[in-house]
Amino acid sequence: MPRTYPSATEENYSKLKTTHDLNLAVQVARSYLDAAIAHPQDTIVTGWSISCLPATGAAGRRLFTINVGAVEGAYMGTIIEGGVVDGYIMTVYVDRHTLEKATGQSLAELERQFADAVIFDKATHAMFKGRAISLTTEVFESEPAFPDELPWQAAAAALADQLMNESNCLYARYHNQWLAEAVLRMN
Repeated sequence: MPRTYPSATEENYSKLKTTHDLNLAVQVARSYLDAAIAHPQDTIVTGWSISCLPATGAAGRRLFTINVGAVEGAYMGTIIEGGVVDGYIMTVYVDRHTLEKATGQSLAELERQFADAVIFDKATHAMFKGRAISLTTEVFESEPAFPDELPWQAAAAALADQLMNESNCLYARYHNQWLAEAVLRMN
């Protein structure tokens, strides 16, 4: 009998509904899919997958992780203050060259310009091949708070296209069909 991973279970999906804002998580996940995955319905599980309350990340504080090809494409996590959830963050992985070209600025210039709103980090996973950076921002209302002047969507799409062309999704065993259905149903 194949192993069932908690992040792939209906139990984790139910736990997400009762312990966090499911609608917010769905909207944030959908914002990434709309930006980065050209045909999410056609490439679900083979190109990308979504895990629900995965055990990865700082002390298991992630609500979801969207994996693209062989690596993470985006995730949503909690901000904990005094032992309670005080907010949410979203991290997306983007193609550095595409972001620099779209803005006409170097990464160093972008980091200075958006220092108050976005954390920029070099993505270190070998599958990123040095081309990716992560962008992390807070989530307000129903959207990540990336500044309008930072065209992360095209850079996320460029990286996702590259990753899906290089590898099928290696995280299908962690895929949560209930969360994926909620995200795909959202308009």
